Amino acid sequence: MSVHATAPIPESASAHTSAPVPAHASAPVPAAREARAALDAFLDALNSRSVPDWAKTLHYPHVRVHDGAVTVWETPEIYIENSTPEVGQLLATGWDRSGWERVDLIQTSPDQVHAQVRFARYDSEDKPLGSFESLYVLTRQDGRWGVLARIGFTD
Repeated sequence: MSVHATAPIPESASAHTSAPVPAHASAPVPAAREARAALDAFLDALNSRSVPDWAKTLHYPHVRVHDGAVTVWETPEIYIENSTPEVGQLLATGWDRSGWERVDLIQTSPDQVHAQVRFARYDSEDKPLGSFESLYVLTRQDGRWGVLARIGFTD
């Protein structure tokens, strides 16, 4: 596993990524690129408002730690059922899309990457509604990268 080395990594094609993201040199660069692409796919799926597509970017059981609580979704079906109302609540706040403000791949191995991120939520006029710090755990399972866990703050 690598921690805090530097090597450039191409920015993903994600339309909502605002800055290039450094990789970590002694980590397998393909793993870092693939994990970053999975992270961008996660955000792109959320921005599409398709909860089934969003659920496909995750691995299960999927874990979220927030507000002192731990939520575990055992299956995509349970995730879709629980997250559909949450996306509706998000839309009710005036949210239109989210975008990365910062993504640092802080620990990497061939099958697991830890990404420290800061993302922002925007309204339809691209005015920020808030920024949030999180840690994402991405894993390669059965040849596919996905988000296994998210740890963050809602404030």
